[in-house]
Amino acid sequence: MTGKTFRYEAVAFKIEESIKNLHLQPGEKIASVRKVSTELRVSLNTVFQAFAILEAKGLIYAKPKAGYFVNVPPGKLSISQQKHSLALPATVDITAMATAMMKNAKENGIVNFSILAPVNEHLPITKLNKLVTMSLYEARNDNYQYPLVDGHSGLLKQIALKTFEWPHSIDQQKILVTNGCMEAVNLCLDAITKPGDIVAVESPTYHGILQSLEQRGLRALEIGVNPQTGLCLDDLKEGLKKNKVTACVFMPSCHNPTGCAMPEANKMELVHLLGKRNIPLIEDDALGELSYQNGSLPAKAYDQFDNVLYCSSFSKTLAPGFRVGWVSAGKYHTAIEKLKYGSNMSTNGVLQDAIGKYLESGQYDKHIRKMRLTLQAQMLRYISTISASFPNGTKISVPKGGLSIWVELPPETDAFALQKAALRKGIGICPGHIFSTSDFFHHYIRINYSPLWNNSIEKAIKVLAKVLRAL
Repeated sequence: MTGKTFRYEAVAFKIEESIKNLHLQPGEKIASVRKVSTELRVSLNTVFQAFAILEAKGLIYAKPKAGYFVNVPPGKLSISQQKHSLALPATVDITAMATAMMKNAKENGIVNFSILAPVNEHLPITKLNKLVTMSLYEARNDNYQYPLVDGHSGLLKQIALKTFEWPHSIDQQKILVTNGCMEAVNLCLDAITKPGDIVAVESPTYHGILQSLEQRGLRALEIGVNPQTGLCLDDLKEGLKKNKVTACVFMPSCHNPTGCAMPEANKMELVHLLGKRNIPLIEDDALGELSYQNGSLPAKAYDQFDNVLYCSSFSKTLAPGFRVGWVSAGKYHTAIEKLKYGSNMSTNGVLQDAIGKYLESGQYDKHIRKMRLTLQAQMLRYISTISASFPNGTKISVPKGGLSIWVELPPETDAFALQKAALRKGIGICPGHIFSTSDFFHHYIRINYSPLWNNSIEKAIKVLAKVLRAL
């Protein structure tokens, strides 16, 4: 099964090819939205989405009441590749910086683009509140007692059903509910690694993963990421040749921070590559259900080796504060279960029951579809404004899902200095420093595009651009 290109992406590609083939010069007008819609037999909304992508890439610009025109190349093309040589395994020392950064953004960021979580407006709060109340007051349930270590039976069943159409579905008996996705990842690391081991991670990668490695005395082997196609398999193969890698922690479907995704064929190759070598793959798929690609599946779906330790969560789709995640660890599942019992015994039973009820009602899939469409529209507005406001030399990675936009600033920029200056203006962002053990991403930032678009958000992005220019 392969991922499908969205129609607006195909339209954007056709327009871009047309600009090249017709040798249109900067300032020349391109076909109107209505004409493109008629010729390609697509909706006006699809064409508007395609034009928004081309605007974000800096290839075209709009003139009010006049149409769209070819832009003078501003250097804001999408990031093509993080070009840096294969790193040596590194000791991780990032927790203090990441913790201080997140705390400062939470306390001082009036407009907070730094914490990667959906805002309340995206969540079915009213429905979940009713289900939590129902879980508390149903006389027949046991939600006032300790839940079973593996999880609430209703929720386990619904999670298993979500994987029913995967090539390799997950048995309900091989699922363990956790306190969020990060507990799942931590349990996996504890089960299969020991201090001093080498763990392959993406570069850049979610700072929480680096913090987990640091706390366990593990060394990180950073593998390059292409902001369109995800993990570079050739770099991984080279890294495995030169190092004794104990495990890998990757995000194949909705990568944090870049928003990229591996093609389905690459996911299959990754699973086969590591399965043949018996190197466990810890798959962090907390954002996977927010993919904009039709047919996208996690690497776990292709796991014929029982070698993928799959970690997911409802934090990015239903309720960040509930902290309900889950893990299916393949042949390592028994070891994970023992560790869970020894660490905190179980996860909140009332909240598990409420989420299980919500999934059983059939409303979850509808909610996810709506959330994806809303986020995709948000993403295009954010990118368009960043592209128009930020200085030349800025490059933007157009995400294929998730909640974050990865922005490369001019090379001389210190993203950490920008973050501190932005906080003084009440704006929180994530500097690229915390996504790697190296200093390679010192001029990158991650922006969460979940906050609903309004005048305050637009103003905050423009203020951030001013702060950037002042630096």
